[in-house]
Amino acid sequence: MNIDSNDGRESAMRTFIRSVIAIVAGYLLMWPLGYAWTALSLPTFHLWGLAHGTFVAAWPTLSILTYLALGYLPLFRRTDDTALLIAGLVWGLLLASGFNIRNALGFEVTYGLLGATAVIIAILSFFARHRLRLALLVIAPIVFLNLDFLLTPPAMLANSFSQATYDLKQLLPPLVFALAGYALGSLGRVVIRRSPKTA
Repeated sequence: MNIDSNDGRESAMRTFIRSVIAIVAGYLLMWPLGYAWTALSLPTFHLWGLAHGTFVAAWPTLSILTYLALGYLPLFRRTDDTALLIAGLVWGLLLASGFNIRNALGFEVTYGLLGATAVIIAILSFFARHRLRLALLVIAPIVFLNLDFLLTPPAMLANSFSQATYDLKQLLPPLVFALAGYALGSLGRVVIRRSPKTA
């Protein structure tokens, strides 16, 4: 009992330390992200964008990335599908950059990005153990980006309710394409497993 209790405490402490490191590192990594996005002339997560509210998506996304990457250190336990989740989150950041300016990009480019997302999720899901988690994590940066209404002062929250409702409705297309990619990846695994083996 004492051994199990000590193991549980040690595991909880390691998770806590890992979470704190991830949160702090995610905050610090916003500067390299901002400089990289500015240098590459990418929208949304450049330095000006981060200073004007898009950090609400960048910070948690980078913290999750750090948390996953820390699993490669011997001190921490690796999460299932770590490499696939990291790849999905990197694409999620790129997708959120474009999706945030979808009105400027136009219908074709926006849905082209969402179509590419479905394909990427299908490929990653084919190899993943936890496919639904991966699919939802890919669109997490967009979800975080559309929760910026939470930064609204309480006195103005009532006035921003309609905007918040609109922002939440905008999550439906990415969610549909993410689930489509998840379904395609899952179907691909079923088909491969059921295919007859050659002698």
